[in-house]
Amino acid sequence: MSTPSDPAASVQPTSTASTAASSSSGLTFKLHPLVIVNVSDHHTRVKAQAACSGEGSSAQKQEPPRVFGCVIGVQRGRTVEIFNSFELVLDPVTGTLERAFLEKKQELYKKVFPDFYVLGWYSTGSDVQDSDMLIHKAVSTLDHGALDLLFKFPNLILWTDNVPV
Repeated sequence: MSTPSDPAASVQPTSTASTAASSSSGLTFKLHPLVIVNVSDHHTRVKAQAACSGEGSSAQKQEPPRVFGCVIGVQRGRTVEIFNSFELVLDPVTGTLERAFLEKKQELYKKVFPDFYVLGWYSTGSDVQDSDMLIHKAVSTLDHGALDLLFKFPNLILWTDNVPV
């Protein structure tokens, strides 16, 4: 199985049950809605936790904390299908990937979905950062994990004083 590692690849929404796009490499990517829901949930939880803990001060406009995770699925020929995702844990001091956690999650997914592989990883934010290469290198050593998805979420208001929670 070849590794989907085209950095110019992008995914465009379609009206089907999943999102599909072709890249300049000739690969077709299918991104299932569950992945989008998982990443959105992960991003929203971390953003809400940062707001509650005072990390996201309203006095200064800062980008919400970035989140990271793995995407899993299959590659059949020139079609890469991403079915699911799971969160990654980074060491809070060094910012490096907690390898034991990643390997355990991969092992658990393999028991339930033996045909799925770690195809790569995702992050949220406005742009790719230099520190992302450390995560990319760590995930690339697993299965076929060379794909990097960057999700750019708009800066949404989580709640206001006028809306009861």
